[in-house]
Amino acid sequence: ESFGIDLDDDGLNDFNFFNKSFTTTVWNGAQGEISAIFAGAFDNMENGLAGYIAYYSGYGGTTYFRPHALSENFSVNEYINFYNANYQTVAMIIYEPDFPPTTIRRGDWYPLYGYDITNHFLGFRFEDESSNKRYGWIRCSVIDSGRTLIIHDYAYESKPDTPILTGDTIGDTTTVSIEEGELFGLAVYGFGNSVFINTALKNVQYKIMNLQGEELLNGQVTSGSSKLDLNTAATGIYLIECRQEKLRKTFKVFIEN
Repeated sequence: ESFGIDLDDDGLNDFNFFNKSFTTTVWNGAQGEISAIFAGAFDNMENGLAGYIAYYSGYGGTTYFRPHALSENFSVNEYINFYNANYQTVAMIIYEPDFPPTTIRRGDWYPLYGYDITNHFLGFRFEDESSNKRYGWIRCSVIDSGRTLIIHDYAYESKPDTPILTGDTIGDTTTVSIEEGELFGLAVYGFGNSVFINTALKNVQYKIMNLQGEELLNGQVTSGSSKLDLNTAATGIYLIECRQEKLRKTFKVFIEN
């Protein structure tokens, strides 16, 4: 029913997601059934989701904050609008059962015409503990007639006030990212001069290499979170190859020393 992302690791979620069903008064004073997926910005007033405001004038007027469903390679930057509202409409169904029964759909992520909205991006801005603004994306899919939200992965540009392209996990400078790891049940990412491997699996072999294929570190991790320090590695992109039995997946991370 809810999920949160804490980007600056201060114990407070910067962005929260909600899957809600409830009954409330809708148009004409009638009771309507609402099923909705919401996303919202929290923790800091400068945190926001890229989107727009939609106003419906009928029956007293209703204002909706609607996050964009961005395509790949869209630049998330200071020139687009970000909104700090806590409950922004990703996908919503309003059903009013009184005669004549009426169904209304809201949100840019609602799967119209039977086509799911898959692998699109929420653009976001957040402010860290040093009041630096950073830009990023969250890759999502909305399926099951607007009732199911899947969060695949996310990333932000770690250089302050620097744009990032949706889907980019390398960036022009430094990018902190969470890579999708469905094959292994893994999440592998870099931050500073460390590589983090999170897994629910046992006996995952890893190997860390530079882009020339030279091996820097190897070993094995078990279930949980493991931190691997690369204090002597030069700043740049590195490859982390993970294996379990005959399965293998390689991740790219940025290391900064």
